[in-house]
Amino acid sequence: MAKPSDHPLFARISHWINLINFLALIITGFLIHFPMQGVNMNLVRNLHFFFMYFLLINGVVRIYYAVFGKHKDWRAFIPNKEDFKNLIPMLKYYMFLGKHPKQTNKYNPMQKAAYLALPIMAVIQAITGFLLYWPTKFTGLINALGGLAAVRGFHYIMMWLFIAIIVAHIYLVFTEARPQFWLMFFGKAEEKEDVPEDRVKSPDNVAL
Repeated sequence: MAKPSDHPLFARISHWINLINFLALIITGFLIHFPMQGVNMNLVRNLHFFFMYFLLINGVVRIYYAVFGKHKDWRAFIPNKEDFKNLIPMLKYYMFLGKHPKQTNKYNPMQKAAYLALPIMAVIQAITGFLLYWPTKFTGLINALGGLAAVRGFHYIMMWLFIAIIVAHIYLVFTEARPQFWLMFFGKAEEKEDVPEDRVKSPDNVAL
């Protein structure tokens, strides 16, 4: 059963900030990749960098909180024996080929993989973004990576990977863990939870 302690206030605020950052970065990223007449591209690029810095800062603060904060929840993101045991069954479940495996962890192995990958992806995306913004300052590195077109293509593909993870995240929230949505955004559960008995299982929490 979902409970408020699953998502303390600090984690919820961090999650809201991430949502705003990702939406802003995706929108401005599309505008940069597909410029539109009449759009102030200098403003778009500045906004893109602003939200990139904001995303990185929020990530660093969230990691610090996970390690040194009041709740110290970093262990919840580290894979353990149960995760390795449930990895294949969880993949089958998400592919509609099996039942949801029993779990005692706060997050399942697929969630942990996504939550650990996102900060790494964000740093890589920031680095490739800097290379695209200052190509003359990093000529050697750009050439080593296959040229400016290759870096731009990689940056663009990474954006689509972020979008895919976000879409999957939203889909699973509303199909598998709707009570967690209310806790994450409002700090309280729905007044009435109507969950069929055959779908009751360990909650898939959604905080980053």
